[in-house]
Amino acid sequence: MTSLTLLLAQDNPTDLSTMEAMRGLFSRMDMLNHPDELLTSLAQMPLIMAGIFIVVGMMCILNGYNWHKWVVVILAFMGGIILGNMLSDQLGKSSLIAFAIGALFAIIATPMLKITVALFGGLTGAFIGANAWTAMNTAQPDAHWAGAAMGFILLAMASFILFKLVIILFTSIGGAAMVVFGIITLLLQVEGWETAIRNSLINNEQLIPMMVAVAAVSGFVLQQSRLHAAEKEHQED
Repeated sequence: MTSLTLLLAQDNPTDLSTMEAMRGLFSRMDMLNHPDELLTSLAQMPLIMAGIFIVVGMMCILNGYNWHKWVVVILAFMGGIILGNMLSDQLGKSSLIAFAIGALFAIIATPMLKITVALFGGLTGAFIGANAWTAMNTAQPDAHWAGAAMGFILLAMASFILFKLVIILFTSIGGAAMVVFGIITLLLQVEGWETAIRNSLINNEQLIPMMVAVAAVSGFVLQQSRLHAAEKEHQED
């Protein structure tokens, strides 16, 4: 808790840059199609946040469904902190506001699991839809909200019918994005590598989406096979 409080403290310039980086990451849903803006935000992220992204992301990819209750609570807490930090700008920039809203979101997510899964499923659909829209409609990149809206509605509604599948999908994609972002952040911190990595990722705009897609598909297949094996073993018993 002490580390988290220090991380959120608004009177520290390093912590201000941390929260600004977090805002930059979530400022637009089609971030994968804007590597220059994405890398600028990631370059401001401290190593501790990169580590958190990698650990939580790997947990989502490898065992997202089996641990989905904890994953949902953690993601709700992180989302609440980000929202709380935005609201604190109008309420005195207090770190306690961000922490309190994060805790509130985590508490609410526990008894309202299905609704929370629908929300995260919808956000995952919005993420997919926005990036797909921008990739396929280069002439109208600013209209990515249309793809985001369609993706949100589709997966949010699907979560009430295909609950397990949506959990596996959003944990795989969300975990993949966090792992890739965390690794890129660590690489950008290596002296002498930043310029080369930045130029490589910016000049190859499809590289980041491809890395996220490969990690997400790997996680989806792994979780699906584990779930199928567990269900088969349960039926045999």
